[in-house]
Amino acid sequence: MMVLKRRWGAVLPVFFVLVLSAVGQSGRGAVNIKDRVLDILFRSDGITSQFLSKMTLRYGDSDSQLVVLTYPVYPVRAGGHAEVMSYAVTGMGNDTLSQFISRMVAQKPDVTDREIAARLKVDVKRLPIRYEVLRRSLDDLEAIQISPVLAGGVSVDEYSEYEFWYSTGQETVHYTIVSPFGDAAQDALGRWMIKFRRDLPHLLKEGAPN
Repeated sequence: MMVLKRRWGAVLPVFFVLVLSAVGQSGRGAVNIKDRVLDILFRSDGITSQFLSKMTLRYGDSDSQLVVLTYPVYPVRAGGHAEVMSYAVTGMGNDTLSQFISRMVAQKPDVTDREIAARLKVDVKRLPIRYEVLRRSLDDLEAIQISPVLAGGVSVDEYSEYEFWYSTGQETVHYTIVSPFGDAAQDALGRWMIKFRRDLPHLLKEGAPN
């Protein structure tokens, strides 16, 4: 079952028409803990330069995150350099992050998000890429048309969340998609995220700065 959820920052009229939808809450307690732990681990403190856009892709199936930054040229427009920041959680042994959190909660029911995060490490890589190579993927993203009538429901099976943020530094839009393999129009965003992750090694090789 596909469930699409949305969390709001300021509305950014960039790629999508945004409306509220009903959301099922089954199993959200454990997922909320994981969300908060990832928010602590995947901080973007290393981003200090002024960017034109920041796109954050969080993959619940691999406990990883990609941040795609584009920088302006002047007069301000796209076409400057770009980079991808890759985040991956380590220190879990053979567990997934969900299993690691469940084990810590079983050992200490009142464990806090920060206590869990303190037991983990994050591998962060900064990877430059030429904007003209990245642009092809951004064009595919911009072409996605998400229906303003969004499906709601309750997911009763195991699922992974795919989260998408787009920010200009002043305004942000945030989507959360569950199981992006259905026929709903908005599933195309989740499929684009998965394709972008798969294509990224090739894009980085082709787009390596001269």
